[in-house]
Amino acid sequence: MRFIGDVHGKIKQYLKLIEDCDSSIQVGDMGIGFVKVPKIEGNHKGIRGNHDNPNMAVRHPNFIKDGTFWENESIFFLGGAWSIDWEWRQEYEMNFGKRIWWPNEECSVPKLQKIIDFYSEVKPEIVVTHDCPTIMAHEIHSHHEWDKSKTRQALDRMFEIHKPNLWIFGHHHVNLMRNIEETRFICLDELSFVDIKADGSLIMSDIQRKLWEK
Repeated sequence: MRFIGDVHGKIKQYLKLIEDCDSSIQVGDMGIGFVKVPKIEGNHKGIRGNHDNPNMAVRHPNFIKDGTFWENESIFFLGGAWSIDWEWRQEYEMNFGKRIWWPNEECSVPKLQKIIDFYSEVKPEIVVTHDCPTIMAHEIHSHHEWDKSKTRQALDRMFEIHKPNLWIFGHHHVNLMRNIEETRFICLDELSFVDIKADGSLIMSDIQRKLWEK
């Protein structure tokens, strides 16, 4: 299965990335609400990021709902994140009349608690989110490192409860792998991807390896 980083409306490039794979998961910020995102045929899915209109995302046929668990693959999904520049985005809408920020970019606290409770029951082997727990954010040193969002707090709690084998996310615009305790974290940059076999091992081309080794 291929895991793909933020797309940010670059749909043509995204479609090229899925041409040679049977199944894929995109980790949010596809650009729903910014550009027209067509229905993708085949087994190609994605979660929402903070740069996706959540009201449109839930109606998109390729969308994976927050808190979904795929039992056969043991994958747990949670989208959404906090936009650090939300005030600027509100001002942009006031000045230009185009909405580029949504108050429900994160799940509500009650919904996040239900998701945490479900996560603690199923204890997945793989977690796919848009953002990441704080402990991993500190490894990245991005502009999102000190986000105090509801989503980040929920992810922290999830990692405390259960440490999956693999945790894949985007949002931070960098390629990075880190092993923290029992979990391998993979952060995907915009339009970057990794292929992961059923046993959890990674498949990378020589070009990809050079990219990740920078």
